[in-house]
Amino acid sequence: TTPLLVIAGAGTGKTSTLAHRVARLVGEGADPARILLLTFTRRAAAELERRAGHVVARQFAQRGLDAAIALPWAGTFHSAGAKLLRLLAGDIGLAPNFTIHDRGDSEDLMALVRNGVAIDVTQRRFPSAATCMAIYSRSVAGRDKLPSVLERYFPWCREYQPALRAIFEDYTQRKRTQNVLD
Repeated sequence: TTPLLVIAGAGTGKTSTLAHRVARLVGEGADPARILLLTFTRRAAAELERRAGHVVARQFAQRGLDAAIALPWAGTFHSAGAKLLRLLAGDIGLAPNFTIHDRGDSEDLMALVRNGVAIDVTQRRFPSAATCMAIYSRSVAGRDKLPSVLERYFPWCREYQPALRAIFEDYTQRKRTQNVLD
């Protein structure tokens, strides 16, 4: 069976379509552990998994079969990503008990690092922790060099490039030491 991507507006039957697709796949002998069923929010993921389980149970009961199935790869995109990272942690140099920071936690750590740098942030308009995080994120996610990110998106911060580089190096080191991902 080929992969299926469903993109549609609210109330159009996406969940029902996917629940029936899962039931058909399992009914035809597909291993439920090999079905990747993802959505964006935990609430939608829980509803999708519940409805898929219900449809499978109903269809199996009609045939007199046991319908108890688990869908270990049903959830959010983020939860699946975290699960993959935990499964492969050793292979990519992580301890499996790593922590994933949300944006607020990352900004808090960035603020600690920023405040520890020997820069007089009161004399000039040094970037806030949130701005430092935005610069760092843009550089890492876009695999773009710091000078390029500053030039393109944060030209008012160009003069702080050496300090920002030092902050980002310290931030990265602290994440490694604390076994944290962002």
